[in-house]
Amino acid sequence: MELSKEYILSQYQELGLLNENENVRIVRNSINGRIAVKKYMNIEQTAIYAFLKSHRSDFIPQIYEYIEDGRQLIVIEEYIEGRNLEDILREQKLTIEESVCIVKRICRALYPLHMARPSIVCRDLKPENIMITLQNHVKIIDFDIARIVSPGKNRDTVVMGTEGFAAPEQFGRRQTDCRSDIYALGTILNYMILRKFPVEEIAGGQLGAVIRRCVFVNPDERFQNVEELERALETLYPSVVRKETDKPAGDKQPKWRRILPPGFRSGTPWKMLVAVIGYLLMFNLFLSMEIREEDVLLTGWRAWFQKILFLLSQLAEIGFLFNYMGCRDRVSLLNSKNILLRVAGYVVLDFAFITIAALLWMFLEILI
Repeated sequence: MELSKEYILSQYQELGLLNENENVRIVRNSINGRIAVKKYMNIEQTAIYAFLKSHRSDFIPQIYEYIEDGRQLIVIEEYIEGRNLEDILREQKLTIEESVCIVKRICRALYPLHMARPSIVCRDLKPENIMITLQNHVKIIDFDIARIVSPGKNRDTVVMGTEGFAAPEQFGRRQTDCRSDIYALGTILNYMILRKFPVEEIAGGQLGAVIRRCVFVNPDERFQNVEELERALETLYPSVVRKETDKPAGDKQPKWRRILPPGFRSGTPWKMLVAVIGYLLMFNLFLSMEIREEDVLLTGWRAWFQKILFLLSQLAEIGFLFNYMGCRDRVSLLNSKNILLRVAGYVVLDFAFITIAALLWMFLEILI
């Protein structure tokens, strides 16, 4: 492995397995503190992840790095906080409008992939791979068996897919293409409404007709692209708008939880434990630190004021690191694809906090 690639990987400290999967790890960036996901996969997926990295989408985790290491591909991608659709469906029944809203947003996620030349097919759309985030977004989280369509090819080289959600052609009948994902979308929509696969029972009415057109065995009889499917759903449910800022289906995250400090928003026990330890260490430093001015130990309100400024600056830094209330999203430099620019952004941010603290101190000195 090249030294530059080794350096990139060395920045990510492994914290443990994700969902007890040996090939998927939770990692932390030692430079900016960002939590990410590290995945090991087949080297043949390199072109897929190269496309995802260069075509960033609000509906797909951001790809921070992809590195070829011998016969395997190492991917570092955004960690998505939230719940997958399968977990949501176990706890509650979704309304038809909620279900339609989710499928419409998946259509939006797939559109740039299907429009690529050549097209990219996900091939593994299922509730476990669809996340509803804490910020009320819908994201597809797994492209590990996605493939690039090969014009003129009769069938896929390797048979892959999840039984029930995968189109018939994924099991050797012919080559998969964008219409294979449409089959999965129809199956997911039916599954959300009835908790049954179309082969068991299909939803009734006009929506059932839409689902039926998604899941024909012959791909030529299905919707030919996700735009056609999305338009059909909009015709039936015009009130389900396309704006990602609207409340998505199935996300019942309480509003009060979203204002909790970093570490407590998801309600995940290990994250809350790490956050408690971190905050306790910070407050211990806050209480024990000594403030000096020209080698003279400050006491009283002057010392406390300096300590409070320090504490607030650290809390603000944590807020930006963990994108509290979307604050990091508003600073383009902190979201740059170039790691050097991101580091520079945090340096500038630190300098800004120090400057603001110094100005407040000077202003207070003038007043008193």
